[in-house]
Amino acid sequence: MLNNRSTRGALLCIFSASLWGFTGTVGQFLFQEMGVSSKWLASNRMFAAGILLLLYIYWRRGKEIFSIWKNKKDAKDMLLFSLIGMLFTQYGYFLAIGHSNAATATVLQYLAPVMIVIYISIRYHKMPSFFEFFAVLCALLGTFLLATHGNVKSLTISPLALFWGLVSAVALAFYTAFPKRLLQKYDTILLIAWGMFIGGFCTNFVAPFWRFEGVLNPVSIGCILFVIFFGAMLPYLTFLYGVKYIGPTKSSLLASVEPLSSTVASVLWLHTHLEWIDYIGIGCIIATVFLLSIQPKKKEQTAVQ
Repeated sequence: MLNNRSTRGALLCIFSASLWGFTGTVGQFLFQEMGVSSKWLASNRMFAAGILLLLYIYWRRGKEIFSIWKNKKDAKDMLLFSLIGMLFTQYGYFLAIGHSNAATATVLQYLAPVMIVIYISIRYHKMPSFFEFFAVLCALLGTFLLATHGNVKSLTISPLALFWGLVSAVALAFYTAFPKRLLQKYDTILLIAWGMFIGGFCTNFVAPFWRFEGVLNPVSIGCILFVIFFGAMLPYLTFLYGVKYIGPTKSSLLASVEPLSSTVASVLWLHTHLEWIDYIGIGCIIATVFLLSIQPKKKEQTAVQ
């Protein structure tokens, strides 16, 4: 049976992934139906969320907001986390959607669990457990079936979609595994706030906030606000808390429920028809959660604890 710490971590990761999945569907709606630029949305959801979080922290804690920049090593790690993890996880994912679709982008991004397991195995000179290995297979299989209906040919995408999808996967693995030391020293919300602000500030040189492209009406504004608050601020915050509780391997695997939430959102909102193979994919992803829950207790070494 899971202890309270593990339960909290697992639920936080699943909650975060569910919001990410729905956000991908909202993003695709904005790109396809409202003509919004994927670069603009990826850049400015980070920028806006970062500014709002920093203002909130400053209101609550004052100059403590700048504490992370007083130590050279912490400042260096913060920049790496922001520019590699935060920036490219979000920017790469939305550009992959823009060049293909949310399902394909999700398939590519969820190569990240495999990268995490391989990294942990190499870093600590140990093979993944049977449950971890089998859970990786279930997660990848479920994601693949949901996104492609089992047809490999449906993954024929443009080179740019492939490039940004893989960039997003590498960045997600880094985002999950890198900030161990920073998480032990600073509050998660502080890392998220600076990460988003720095990432959004840098990408604004590519897609500045004043150069909006697309239809601007109450529907598009509402979707953009949703992407900022429930697609950037909240899930990234709760996911890092989950990582802190259960480590990068389990958290990255549990986050594979993202395509499940994306599918549900598509059915309820965009009226997408589900076929029998979709339900097999959903079953595979749910099986991942159970596999991680029932594996034998053991002393684990992880990049983030």
